[in-house]
Formats: sequence, C-alpha cells, structure tokens
Amino acid sequence: MEAGSCALFQGKEAFEELHLKLFEAFFSKGVNIGRKEEVLEVAKQAEKLDLDRFLKDYEGGKVRDEVLKKCDEAMRVHQVTAIPTVLFDGGRRVVGAVAMEEYLKVLKELGVGP
Repeated sequence: MEAGSCALFQGKEAFEELHLKLFEAFFSKGVNIGRKEEVLEVAKQAEKLDLDRFLKDYEGGKVRDEVLKKCDEAMRVHQVTAIPTVLFDGGRRVVGAVAMEEYLKVLKELGVGP
C-alpha cells in the first residue's frame, strides 16, 4: 500500500501500472513485496513511474503513517486480514485470490450479477 500511495503522487496511470506489477509479482511470481528491495525491483519495471521521485517518496516514508492508519482501520472496522479482500453490501466479503466464479456467485446472491 505504501508503494502504491507513493506512485499515486505521480498520477493514476503510474499508480495503476505499479499496482498491477506488484500484484503480479506477489500472486504470480511469488515475490515478497513486504521487502523494500523487492518492491524497488518491481518499481524499476514500471515505465510510467519516475523512479527517482518514487524512491524519494518511498524511502523517505512520505505516506507511511497514513498507510499504517488505513491498515489499522481496515482491520478494526472491516476485519480485513488478507489482500485482496473485497467487501460487498450486507457484510459479504471475498477474501484472497479466488476464481472469478466466486465473485459472480456473490453478485448473483446480492441480485446484481448476471
């Protein structure tokens, strides 16, 4: 979350590119994005990211306190304990990397799916 927040300072496109690269690194390649050096390696691959600016913001901890506050709130208020966690109306949630069918099932149960 901290890396994504730092990328967002550079605009939505930079954020989305880094965000997707981090998710791919973690979920598809087994990269430990909890380690600063691994995040930096992924960030180097983001073409829309001004790497020098990102490094200054990320290493300087520009958003760290705000990110920690949001994480704490997500855990306390919404009981989020894993990423991804998708919250739906009525308290329904989908936790973890699950098949699309699981999302479609919840949407159908809520009366908004296909």
